[in-house]
Amino acid sequence: MKNTKDREDKIMKALSTAPHGLWVREIARKAEIDKSTASRHLEAMGEKIEFEFLGRNKVFRLRQS
Repeated sequence: MKNTKDREDKIMKALSTAPHGLWVREIARKAEIDKSTASRHLEAMGEKIEFEFLGRNKVFRLRQS
């Protein structure tokens, strides 16, 4: 079973390839994890990422330093 750090690293890698941002489903697909798992990790990574609503969906991207 994968640990939290591995999953967060995969999410960060997925987001780094898309400066315009990704939906949760796209992040999950690129990180090869379940959508609900991706969503849970994204909520926990609040200081590293940002999001905006595009219609009813959240678009996540890496937080600009």
